[in-house]
Amino acid sequence: MQPARQPKRQRRKEARPAEIIAAALKLFSERGFAATRLEDVAEAAGVSKATIYLYFESKEDLFKAIIREIATPRLDAIEALVEGFDGRAADLVRGLTERARAIAGSPDVRAVIKLVVSEAGNFPDVAAFYRDEMVLRGLRNIARIIERGIASGEFRRCDPVATGQSIILPIIMNALAREVFGETPELDPERFLPSHLDFVLHGLAADKETR
Repeated sequence: MQPARQPKRQRRKEARPAEIIAAALKLFSERGFAATRLEDVAEAAGVSKATIYLYFESKEDLFKAIIREIATPRLDAIEALVEGFDGRAADLVRGLTERARAIAGSPDVRAVIKLVVSEAGNFPDVAAFYRDEMVLRGLRNIARIIERGIASGEFRRCDPVATGQSIILPIIMNALAREVFGETPELDPERFLPSHLDFVLHGLAADKETR
């Protein structure tokens, strides 16, 4: 016996937050955060403005929900990888850097990065939320790997948090540059990442050789 299907109205109601988030990200990316009204988001999502307020307290709260929707599952997966990895720290840096490139290079994340950079001065609370939920959380994961490599003697002694910035921030800047200037051979992530990794791993290696 097949399970009964959910009523269409119920399925629609459960899907509304995701539909509102998708519509908001598209409009924020096209028009900017400040220039987009909640009325515009409601129209694009096919709901009323009052419906948006059932799920989100304000436009800022909606933007935070976008960041949370994009960041949380990806960072959860990275943290699970770090926790369960049983190998050399250099290999974990490679794997995590590749994941960071994939995350930073995805269209939705690139759009959010561009929005945060352009709107941070006018909406510092949103920028602080992005910093805490995505940037600093990612840096903490990188720092944990570096600490592991230092403890095992694989990496030279260094400041794990500061060194983590040297690894992750260039990847974010590469994604932002491509969002602003377009795809060019000079900014190709497939060209950038191997060079960046080589630079990072030689700098970290205790014996100055990539292990």
